[in-house]
Amino acid sequence: MTTLKDELVGAWKLLSYIEVPIGGSDSLFPLGKSPRGLLIYAPDGYMSVQIAKEGRLPFKSNDKLNPDVTEMEAAVKGYLAFTGKYKVDNKMAIVHYVVSHSLYPNWDHSVLSRSINFEGDVLYMKSTEPTLSNGQQVNSYMTWQRMSATIEHTNEEEVYEAYRTL
Repeated sequence: MTTLKDELVGAWKLLSYIEVPIGGSDSLFPLGKSPRGLLIYAPDGYMSVQIAKEGRLPFKSNDKLNPDVTEMEAAVKGYLAFTGKYKVDNKMAIVHYVVSHSLYPNWDHSVLSRSINFEGDVLYMKSTEPTLSNGQQVNSYMTWQRMSATIEHTNEEEVYEAYRTL
């Protein structure tokens, strides 16, 4: 019998990330309408997620530890990331993340839960509890597509080719 964990294991590409305020206001796109993201579930129960706002600008200094304050603020506000262990509740169709490290330090050593639903190679997720985002209580909705083992983007092919020539 296939479990939800079996269906989750692998790499997922973000298709959409939307926040819906509890009060019924219009949907929000805190990382833009076309964010990029990668969600990885390992068979041993570890996971990692990275989501980047569309159109992020490089630091003028080209020094990862020495941006100016404005650049640092934009970088932090334009990125969501955490890692840790995950556990799946098959009966409730919920994945629980036991966060060990997060860009948002308030999530360190916490549990985040998402309801999950599959349609073929597409994974739909919704936060099970609202969170505070830009002063509003919101629920997060994410849509992911399973990634294949082949290189899918021209840029990745160029990076791999450059690496092979080293």
